Amino acid sequence: MKTLPPEARLTEAEAAAMCCVLVTRLGGSYPRILGIRLASGDSDEVFKWFIAAILLGAPVRADRAIAAYSALDAHFLLGPTELAAVSQATLAGLLTGAGVHAYARRVALTLHLVAESIADEYDNDINRLHFFADDASDLMGRLGSLGSGLSRRAVGVFLREMCGVWEKVPQNLNSMALYAAHNLGFAGLQRSSAFADELRDLWEKAAQGERTFADFEAALMRLGENYCSMGRCVSCPMVKLCVGKVHA
Repeated sequence: MKTLPPEARLTEAEAAAMCCVLVTRLGGSYPRILGIRLASGDSDEVFKWFIAAILLGAPVRADRAIAAYSALDAHFLLGPTELAAVSQATLAGLLTGAGVHAYARRVALTLHLVAESIADEYDNDINRLHFFADDASDLMGRLGSLGSGLSRRAVGVFLREMCGVWEKVPQNLNSMALYAAHNLGFAGLQRSSAFADELRDLWEKAAQGERTFADFEAALMRLGENYCSMGRCVSCPMVKLCVGKVHA
């Protein structure tokens, strides 16, 4: 990643406008899309997001992961007790019906075992996992060891939205979000923790109404994953505003 020249970086006014355009075109956070009231910190809402994150972290398309979440919601299977009680075959059938085909059994097993872990180890309360974690590293380790083990991607998807909800969540910016923000001219820093702090300051000054920094980071991550890292500049919804391409 090249450092952008000073003239390529956004002014504060330009950054505020860019924040709005980016989230409008790329979409906000998945909890907002799914109607999960994550900011409340309620254990039931946090667990719903955890299940959604596992689905979104699986090797399936995002639209199918969302459809799978909706199927579980329709069958009242978004709580640890309910998920632990239902058969894996039933879960796999629901996932298959939502379009999760090749990985349905594997994802069903993961959901079932994770729900059992939360029920048995944390008394059906995922917030207790955060309470007992010593620090960010321990928190990530506890999440990753649930069930038969979660992928780093699933844990990362989950924690990205938990900043501001759980105090022990690592504050580093997702690498794809970092890449996209650099290309859009938000800053030239390369250390993700410092970059994240700078972007949060810019976001707060932009005053985006009900939208949150999680919406902004999610939009950046989609841009980085789906366009910047794949070189899909022609079809990118932000191509006319990209300074990274000009100064590559």
